Amino acid sequence: MLIIFDLDDTLIDTTGSISPGILKNALTAMQGAGFAMKSFQSAYTELLQLNSFHISSREALREFIEINRAPDRCYDVGIDEIYENPRFNDPIQPVEDAVEVLQELHVDHQLALVTKGREKIQREKMRRAGISTEFFTRLYFCDGGNKKKAYQKAVEETGISPLNALVCADRIALDLAPAKALGYNTVQIKWGRGLGNTGLKKDVDYTILHLKELHGLLGDLFEKIK
Repeated sequence: MLIIFDLDDTLIDTTGSISPGILKNALTAMQGAGFAMKSFQSAYTELLQLNSFHISSREALREFIEINRAPDRCYDVGIDEIYENPRFNDPIQPVEDAVEVLQELHVDHQLALVTKGREKIQREKMRRAGISTEFFTRLYFCDGGNKKKAYQKAVEETGISPLNALVCADRIALDLAPAKALGYNTVQIKWGRGLGNTGLKKDVDYTILHLKELHGLLGDLFEKIK
């Protein structure tokens, strides 16, 4: 079976171990670009709260700037700190049991990674989290954010039908809906942004709280596709 994983908040605890630090860096850079704030800590707390509600840090930053009427240039400064040139000041943690699950699954299955973001940055996050690229037979870095093309490419390159494949990710609309449209089986992990309402439930076949649940789920899926 082909199992495709997302990276952020699926294999790596982005919300817990990455976002707080890079959002603080972004706010510091925005302050240097002319954003005046009465209390840095209050502004930081507000940005963190907005980030927990939005589907991406990009959307959270946009609303934060609108609410606080920050200079327009602050958006570009903040985006650069978050997405273009992030500085990882704190240790990056894998999601619970991620390394162990990948070690076990890659023995009997083809594993692929489809992740949104610049390849250099995503690879660095994987390295720091201890997620080896050797677990995967295919790596797709979607700098433009369109995962559907990567899912289609995985089908073409592996020769495995989407009916015999599974996509595991946290966000429904951005990660799972494009896969479901191609006929993939989909599983949402309720972690990070996956804890919020990130899309339509019709695009989710299975829901898990921990990656270790994939073992039992795969058994059910094998019975389904026989």
